[in-house]
Amino acid sequence: MAKPTYEELLHRVGELEKMVNFKISPQEFYFDTRDLIYFKGYSDWSLDLYDRKIEDLTGYELEEFLDRKVKWLDIVYEKDEKIAREAVKQALKRDKYYFAEYRIVKKSGDLAWIKIRGFITTDANGDFLSVRGVLNDVTLEKYGQLTFESETGGLAWTNSLKDGLYIISKDHRIVFMNQTLIDLVGDHIGEICYEALFNRQTPCPWSVMDKFAEGDVCYIQEYNLPKTKQIFQVRSIPMKLEDGSIGKLGHLKDITETRKLELEVEEFAGRQRAVDDAANKAQLGIFILQDHEGIEARFRYANDSFSTITGYDSIELLNKGWADLVHPENLQETMERYQLRQKGETLDQAYEIEMFRKDGMPITGHASFALSTHEGKVATIGFLRDITERKKGEKALWRSQRLASIGRLAAEIAHEMNNPLTSVLTFCKLANSILQQKPFLESRVSELRDYISYLNSETERCANISRNLLDFSRQSEIEIRENDIHEILDKTLTILRHRAGLDEIKIHTDYAAELPFLSCDFKRLQQAFVNVLWNAIEAMPEGGTLTVNTNFDREKDRIEIHVSDTGLGIPEDEVEKIFEPFFTSKADGKGVGLGLSVAYGIIRQHQGEIHINSKVGEGTRFTIQLPPGLSTLSLEEQKEDEFVFTTAVHTK
Repeated sequence: MAKPTYEELLHRVGELEKMVNFKISPQEFYFDTRDLIYFKGYSDWSLDLYDRKIEDLTGYELEEFLDRKVKWLDIVYEKDEKIAREAVKQALKRDKYYFAEYRIVKKSGDLAWIKIRGFITTDANGDFLSVRGVLNDVTLEKYGQLTFESETGGLAWTNSLKDGLYIISKDHRIVFMNQTLIDLVGDHIGEICYEALFNRQTPCPWSVMDKFAEGDVCYIQEYNLPKTKQIFQVRSIPMKLEDGSIGKLGHLKDITETRKLELEVEEFAGRQRAVDDAANKAQLGIFILQDHEGIEARFRYANDSFSTITGYDSIELLNKGWADLVHPENLQETMERYQLRQKGETLDQAYEIEMFRKDGMPITGHASFALSTHEGKVATIGFLRDITERKKGEKALWRSQRLASIGRLAAEIAHEMNNPLTSVLTFCKLANSILQQKPFLESRVSELRDYISYLNSETERCANISRNLLDFSRQSEIEIRENDIHEILDKTLTILRHRAGLDEIKIHTDYAAELPFLSCDFKRLQQAFVNVLWNAIEAMPEGGTLTVNTNFDREKDRIEIHVSDTGLGIPEDEVEKIFEPFFTSKADGKGVGLGLSVAYGIIRQHQGEIHINSKVGEGTRFTIQLPPGLSTLSLEEQKEDEFVFTTAVHTK
């Protein structure tokens, strides 16, 4: 028979707690609970059972009872059926407490005595509905009682048992051993039991010889037999010997594996408590979801941290389902994934999820899920970390970087706006002078038209400059759409051209034809390009050439953007640090070292990569690789790059 699972052992603990309500004598409860089998029986004699010990007792598999292939009355010994039925009738007449002792026929054909007891429930008319109780094997006790009234020769049947049995006289000498015990420890008939079996020089402190004299009929103890290095449950039963004196029938049941398993369960429980404690200290919410009592994805367990994150205490959560906490926009997707896991599919990806606290406040969580079991049924175990504040920090960092870029650009664009505005003022004056001439000369109409055309052109130029700056500075939520990478690059270069012109930097572009569209957040990717291009411009204070070209690597399935400058270059020992937050080689006041680290994070957010090659005095080349199509990754899924954002936010 297979070893019980951890869930089965936990269920047995629950059985024992329920047994407290049954009418079991203190002695019986103390000694027999290890063998008790909890059940619920119905009027058709079918049983619901919760322990595979029934397989040891009857020889039938647990599932045969649960599937109703075997009913209890089917295995009651035919001569004892009347006893079983009569006990039900008597219970209904009295206090609805069912109690009986009778024989059953095991699958092997052997007989076994069982003791069965429990409480009966009835309908409004007093008719039998069900009985909930416990049963256990009392074969040895019963045969011991029968032997008490007969001779020791009646124990020949014990040689076929898998457990060891022996009989001792009142002076502790062994007068009988069955073959199983002889095979286990050797033949010691005639010897003192506590010396031969238990390696003691004095009677065992738990010897039951005195107990029998006081009227006790059974006693159980655990003992480690030195000769076998195994743990046995030793059961003592009084019996009448041939000379009329009272001796003892000893029953040794090997429970070594059971104790080992219990130790493993205890160790497992200890590890589980340690995991719970560690998870609570790390503020990691752990929960279990399972379909239960008509509620899909109902909470079946939640640790303290999950309660803290959501604002619900553990009792409240046990009455709620996943749908009660998740934002409607995330509900359908998460429920579909839950349903797939319930069917046995493995879905391990972690993702961000929007939820609501008990007080209605929205929270953002980073959740991961895995297929598990709970009480023997398929379930989902989840792990949740509250990243609400981190998301706010990341958003603030991104906005601050945009504001910093806008600040740098504003001064440069002010100069760029001066030129067309000066032209506008000049042409306005010229047009005004023509209009003020009296009489008005029709010969100057064509000249006036030219001035108005120039005014329109220069005004449009100013409008484009201000429109680009406003568009770049506008704050918005993340928005993933299909975009043309060349449009992003062109709009970025437009707002940087004047800054490049001030240092006599020429901008050269070479775009590949028919590049695939990229699913991305336009403004965030534009921010990344602004930071990279600005870095290249500042690397050429004496002028130079800024080259931007694109191509599509079909083998790698990547869109590539190359940004090259002819500037100062980066020392070899600084290249590896270039993307670290707050690293800068600029003079004090010229920068805080966040531009390239933010660019790196945004590109990684889009499942891209950025590489750098640089030589001092020759310039620097950035290569940005981005996958085409919908491939955007959430920030929290980039575990290896998480420091780019979180370090910057928390150190600031």
